Amino acid sequence: MESFDEDRMIHLYLPDDYLTSNKRYPVLYMFDGQNLFSDEDATFHSSWHLAQAIEERQFELIVVGQECSHTGNDRLDEYGPYPFADFEAKEAFNGYGDLTMDFFIHELKPYIDEHYPTMPQRETTWIGGSSCGGLMALYAHIVYSDIYSKSLVLSPFVSPVEDYLYLEAFYSELMQDNQMYISWGALEEGKHEFVKETKIISNIVSILSQKGMKFHLNVKENGRHCEQDWAQECNEFLEFLFE
Repeated sequence: MESFDEDRMIHLYLPDDYLTSNKRYPVLYMFDGQNLFSDEDATFHSSWHLAQAIEERQFELIVVGQECSHTGNDRLDEYGPYPFADFEAKEAFNGYGDLTMDFFIHELKPYIDEHYPTMPQRETTWIGGSSCGGLMALYAHIVYSDIYSKSLVLSPFVSPVEDYLYLEAFYSELMQDNQMYISWGALEEGKHEFVKETKIISNIVSILSQKGMKFHLNVKENGRHCEQDWAQECNEFLEFLFE
């Protein structure tokens, strides 16, 4: 990652026959790639088992997961598109999300398109993530709709940057044909936070709907803020990508 002057692990899913099939595949770029495929790699030892879900449904795609920083709270800088303060932790974060997206767009995507049989056009280039990664997927689709046509926004970390998001959505100039999957759960951070999160997401949906964005909303009555619950959504968001 030139913007951060460091190396980073990329977790990659490829169809078994990608070398011999003569097919090209859509590509889903994901944040927190260490949590996608293997419990052994996952931060909290529980992954999404995404490869298994893809194979069970016989979908054909490439998944590219960028592993987050594991140094202190650097993940919140890297996956924060705007600066914000955490008053409980008494810590401020710089919001280096633009630098992260510079890596995704100008380094990672060109490398993947050069070395693997991708469908590189925006119609088959998608992005997704959860929590801070969900915030980044939301931001990326709003700002870079010329690159991404679909996004997966799971339990996005929106509360600290509410006003920034409203302004970003209001002034955005979206390409045509955009679709966004958003999910959030009632048991993530308590009732008060769920009500606030629902308000913020509803306002963003309202703004972007007027610009032509289409939405698949999934409010989870018993949804928690954890990998186990996001794993349970794999079938639903994969259906969304391929519908």
